[in-house]
Amino acid sequence: MANKFTDALNGFLRKVFYNDRLTCASCGADVFSDGYFCGRCEKELPFNGGFVCSKCGRHIGSDYPVCLECKADMPSYTKARSPFSYEGEIVRLIKNLKTGKKYLADLFSEYMAETAAKEFAGADLAAFVPMTERAAKKRGYNQARLLAEGVSAKTGIPLEAELLVKTRDTGEQKALSRKERAQNLKGSFRVHERIKCRGKTVLLIDDVMTTGATANAVSEALFGAGAAQVYLLTAASVPAKDENKVK
Repeated sequence: MANKFTDALNGFLRKVFYNDRLTCASCGADVFSDGYFCGRCEKELPFNGGFVCSKCGRHIGSDYPVCLECKADMPSYTKARSPFSYEGEIVRLIKNLKTGKKYLADLFSEYMAETAAKEFAGADLAAFVPMTERAAKKRGYNQARLLAEGVSAKTGIPLEAELLVKTRDTGEQKALSRKERAQNLKGSFRVHERIKCRGKTVLLIDDVMTTGATANAVSEALFGAGAAQVYLLTAASVPAKDENKVK
């Protein structure tokens, strides 16, 4: 009874003080708890569980050390993880995060912080994939920064907000191949204060990992500045392609 009363009280207080969390982020139903989703919707979320590649953290078909994509072209970062697979409702929610619904950064950073605590507890500092000033002004904000701020606040890993700089706009990459993306991003990131990452384990934060080209480009810049390890944490990652899943 006490727990039910506490949940109801917390729900009421959220309705009064946190208007963006009074309903399920997915279906809109009332949620009288500390969660972001109703019970039904949370059960249907594509959590990135089961078998994952030990390197890139993507969901794969069966228990195997690394996915075939990583085996063919090993990523630059040390390892990557994400709480969600980029599928179903998570796709819609991340698109909403990018198009004005900034409060969703708190939702995703909650799950990302749990992943960071389990996988990346030894990180010395956090950073995020930067945008150019022009791109940030066009969107109004950098969603990766919002996620990083949330993860830092929830885990205590210090955030170095000015560590990374994107030197030029690289345009849309959706239609580009893995190789073309890598070429498009080459040399587009630099470390602003190299001494801050020298010998350190850096937790790099972004919203989604698709091919991993962006993470590789940023990781190469961090390693070039002397970072000891680069851990990648994203809200979601695109699962291994069907033809690359180990049967």
